[in-house]
Amino acid sequence: NWYQMKITKNTHVMLLKGGFGSERDVSLRSAEACAEAIKENDLRVTEVDIGLNGINELTSLNVDVCFNALHGKLGEDGTVQGFLNLIKKPYTHSGVAASAIAMNKMHFKRLITNATENSDDPIIFPETLKIIKDKFYYISDYEGPCVIKPINGGSSVDVTIIKNSKMDPLKKNQNYNELMAEVLVGTRELTVTVLKERPLCVTEITSNKKQDFYNYKAKYDQNGSSHIIPALIPKTIFDKAMSWALRAHKIIGCKGISRTDFRYDSNHNKLFMLELNTQPGMTETSLAPEQALFCQITMKQMVKILIEEATYEC
Repeated sequence: NWYQMKITKNTHVMLLKGGFGSERDVSLRSAEACAEAIKENDLRVTEVDIGLNGINELTSLNVDVCFNALHGKLGEDGTVQGFLNLIKKPYTHSGVAASAIAMNKMHFKRLITNATENSDDPIIFPETLKIIKDKFYYISDYEGPCVIKPINGGSSVDVTIIKNSKMDPLKKNQNYNELMAEVLVGTRELTVTVLKERPLCVTEITSNKKQDFYNYKAKYDQNGSSHIIPALIPKTIFDKAMSWALRAHKIIGCKGISRTDFRYDSNHNKLFMLELNTQPGMTETSLAPEQALFCQITMKQMVKILIEEATYEC
């Protein structure tokens, strides 16, 4: 069950930001934009950096609702969501189960595949490859381009493209127990934001500055990438991306907002889902605010929608 609160002009918002790990800087930048939008809605905001202040401040502050602008571990994997459920504090974005499932790319992939494989339109993912340890780590029974990425994590941190899995040795300094490998599919990157169970648009992302793919620098550097909105792709693929994003959002039980990333193979006219983000970026270069604006939803309005959707599980 969900408890949902009513928003008034006196509502006091706690903005969670920062946190720990590789996505701390992204969270701080998202929080900066969200804080401005909360103030534009004439709501009171108190910013809490749990990387500096710890979790105690979440219980001591007298606030009405928590706006979650955290990314990565603790903030995006169900941990902080579970804590907020315990203290009965309504919060934005998804709950414990959806957050935990989406954060683990292997669990998400298996769940969505199993849930849709017998449907009229099964959701397809790139093939998973085996990482084997002998004297060193290598990819088993596959020769060709592939992607190595963390099972848990976002913002394309530690994602590596290997041009030929037989020729290129895997890096020794990475913990391959925490990584997964997939066949590199397609050449075009697409994404769809779902806001309050409405898919907004399909954006195509092209990386500038000779980036191999939409990596961390492409995402967060100014002019790191170009966003083509709406994506110039066949209508069948556009509609499929919109449909798949909403289905995945609903299957794992997302709330408020999500953003689902895809690869499109234009040679074979085939779409592949990659992952779903329950805490999409809200920075000045982020895709979700841009898609919302394309649909005439300002950052101020989008943040208000998320606060109005704030709930806790009870």
